[in-house]
Amino acid sequence: MMQESISRLTPTDLFTPPGLRPSLPSQHKFSPCGRYISYLRGSEAAPTTLDLWCFDRQSEAEVPIALALQLDAQADESVTELSDAERAERERKRQFTFGITHYQWIGESGSIALYADGQAYLKHDFGSESITQITSNENRYSGFNPSSSGTLISYVRSGNLFYQDLQSAGAEVQVSHDADDCITYGLPDFLAAEEMHRFAGAWWSACERYLIYCRNDDSPVRVSHRMEIDGNGSRTIAQRYPYAGETNPDVSLHVLDTHSGESQRIWQNGLVTHDAYLARVLPVQDGLCILTQDRLQQTLVLSSFNFAQRKWQELYRETSTTWINLTDDLQQLSCGDLLFSTEDQGQRQAIVIVIGVDAAVRRLLGPSHINQIHCSDDNFAYVSGWDASPIDNHLFWLALDGSGYGQLTHDDGVHEVTVHKSRKLFIDRFCSPTVPARISVNTMTLEMKDVKHAPERQTDTPSEHILYQELIDKDHRYAPFAANHVMPRFGVIEANGHALHYRLTPPAAPNGKHPTIVYVYGGPGAQKVRRDWGTLLVQMFAQQGYGVLELDNRGSTNRGRLFEAGLYKRMGSIEVDDQLSGLSVLANESWADLKRVGVFGHSYGGYMSLMCLCQAGEHFAAGVAVAPVADWQLYDSHYTERFMGLPEEAAEAYATSSVIAHLPKLERPLLLMHGMADDNVLFTHSTMLMSELQKLGKSFELMTYPGAKHSMQETHVSIHRFNTILSFFNRSL
Repeated sequence: MMQESISRLTPTDLFTPPGLRPSLPSQHKFSPCGRYISYLRGSEAAPTTLDLWCFDRQSEAEVPIALALQLDAQADESVTELSDAERAERERKRQFTFGITHYQWIGESGSIALYADGQAYLKHDFGSESITQITSNENRYSGFNPSSSGTLISYVRSGNLFYQDLQSAGAEVQVSHDADDCITYGLPDFLAAEEMHRFAGAWWSACERYLIYCRNDDSPVRVSHRMEIDGNGSRTIAQRYPYAGETNPDVSLHVLDTHSGESQRIWQNGLVTHDAYLARVLPVQDGLCILTQDRLQQTLVLSSFNFAQRKWQELYRETSTTWINLTDDLQQLSCGDLLFSTEDQGQRQAIVIVIGVDAAVRRLLGPSHINQIHCSDDNFAYVSGWDASPIDNHLFWLALDGSGYGQLTHDDGVHEVTVHKSRKLFIDRFCSPTVPARISVNTMTLEMKDVKHAPERQTDTPSEHILYQELIDKDHRYAPFAANHVMPRFGVIEANGHALHYRLTPPAAPNGKHPTIVYVYGGPGAQKVRRDWGTLLVQMFAQQGYGVLELDNRGSTNRGRLFEAGLYKRMGSIEVDDQLSGLSVLANESWADLKRVGVFGHSYGGYMSLMCLCQAGEHFAAGVAVAPVADWQLYDSHYTERFMGLPEEAAEAYATSSVIAHLPKLERPLLLMHGMADDNVLFTHSTMLMSELQKLGKSFELMTYPGAKHSMQETHVSIHRFNTILSFFNRSL
C-alpha cells in the first residue's frame, strides 16, 4: 500500500478550479507576415476566461492584444445571457471557455477580428490599444464570417443573416427576413455541426463579391418532446431531433451577389439522389466547390459551381460498400487544381484532382497514413499523420509532383501543428509520456535531393523559440501528487488479423493484487491510445490503487478504412471482442487480479460498458455507463446510418446492436449515470434502460445530474460523478 504521507489524487483535487494543470494557450496562429504568433489563454485566477495574447518573434516579447475585461466579456455561463444559437454552437463545439472564444487574422496588414460574449470586434492597428466593436450591444450575434481581406463580415442575429461593409461606416445589409423557430440562415444545421463537424454556414467568395450561405428548415423534422430537469424544476422541451431513419432538415445553399442584391438558390438536399447532405463548402477561383453525400454516406461527390456560367460540374466521385469518412482536407492549389485525401485504397493518402481533365487524379507519395492536410505552397503539401506507429503524430512535407515526402518532426510523441506555408514556419504543440506540454515555433528545412524515398530518421528540427513549456517542478499544482505519477506502458496485441494498440497504466504502488479498470470509448471517430502525457483522470484511478487499461479496438479512427469497416452494421460486437482480447495484457502483470476487472466509459464508451457487461460478464466484475446509447434508433440520422444503414433496411442489425436486447444477460453490478438536460444522447436512452432493467427484476445503481448536458463539465457534477464512480468501484471491485 502507498504511504499515507504521500498525497493521492481525488476527484476534488482534480476538478476544483483552477485545476492541477495550468490552462494551455490555445488557438495558436501566425500573423500574415509571420512575425507574430497569437493565442488565447486564461489567467491564473480565471483560467476559463480567455484573453488574446501574442509573441513577437523579433523582440521575443509577449504582450496582450485584447483582454476579456477590456471587452466586458468575463461572465461565465451561469450569469451570461447566451442566445439559443450561441448555446447550440458551444455544445456542438464542446466549448467550455468564456471571454474571447475565437479570433481570425484578416487581410495582409495584420488586422484581427475577435469574438466575445456574442459580439464581434476589430483591431486594425496591431500596435494600438483601440478596438472597434462591429456589432451592437442591443442584440447577440453568432456565425461570424469575415472576408479574407477583412473589408466585409457577415453574422447571424435572431436566425437571420446580415453583413457589413466595414469600409463604408458599418452600414448593415439584411440578407434574409423570414427566420423563425424552424428556419435559420448562415448557420450549420444540427447534423452538420454535431456529426459532420461543419461549423460554418456562410462563406465569402474569393473575389468577395458573393456571399454564399445556407438556409436550414427544421420543419420537416418530427417534433419530439423531452423532459429537461435542472435544480429549479423541470420543463418540457419540444425538439426537432432527426432520429435514424426519419426525415432530415431541409438544407439549401444560396449565393448573394452583393453588387446587384440578387440571391440565387444553387443547391438543395433531396433534389438529386446523391445530394442528401451538404458536407463541405470551399470558395475557389471564379466559384465554389462542395462535397455532398448520399443518405447512406457511401457516395461522396465533389462538384464545382461557376459564378459566371451558373452551372455545376462534377469533379470527383468516390464510393464505398460501407461508409466514407469526412475531412477538412479539400483546398485549392495555387495552380487551380484541388488537393484532397482519400481512404479508397485503405490508408488515407493525399491526391491532386486536376481541374479541366475528366477524372484526372494524381496520388501523392506520403507516409503510411494522413490524418490532416494543413496547407500547401507551389511545391509542397504539409500534412500530419504517421509512418511507423499510429500512436504518434508527426508533420510531413509531400512533393506535389508525387516524387517523395519527408518528416519534419521526429521526437516520439504527439505533434499538433500550425503551419505558415509561405514563411516555412510551424508551431509545434508537443507532448509525450515524459513531456506534459511544450509549444515551440520551428523553421522548416526542406531538401529536395533524393525525394524518391522518405529521408532517414534525423534529430528533431531545432526550435527557434520555446513559447511554452510545462515543468512539473515544486511550484506546479500537481507537485504534491507527482511522486505517485505512474508511467504508462504501450504495446500491441494481434487480434483478428489486426494490430491493436493499448496503453496500460499500473497502480501507483503495485504491491499485492489490484483491480483494473478498462477505460473504454470504442466507437468510430476517436482514438484513446496516443503516445502523450495522458489524462490526470487515469492518474487518479492509478493513485487510488487501480490499474487502467485503454485499447483502441477495430472501428477506432486514424487507422484507415479497413480497420474501421468491420464495424459496419455490427455495432457492439467486434468492439467487445477486441476489448476482451485486450484483457490478455493483464495475464502477465503480477499486480493484476483478473477476477477484479471493471469497465467504464462515457457516451459510446457508456454503450460499450453495457455491452461488455452483458456479453462478457464472466470477464468483467462491474461497470459504469455514463450517458450511454441504449438503442441506435433513438440516435441521430447522420451518425447512426453511417455505420448501421437505414433502420427499415437493417432491422435485424439494429435489434442486435441495441443494449435492450442484451439486458437479460446482465448479472454484474452496474452504475448508470446521465445528465438530465442531455440534448445529444437523450435522457430517454437511460429511462429505457431503467424501465427494462426493472421489468427484468435486475438491480442497478443510478445517478442523474439535473441541468447537465452530454459533456457534464460543471465542476460540482465532475467532482460528484467521479466520487460516486470511485465509491462504486471500491465496493464492487
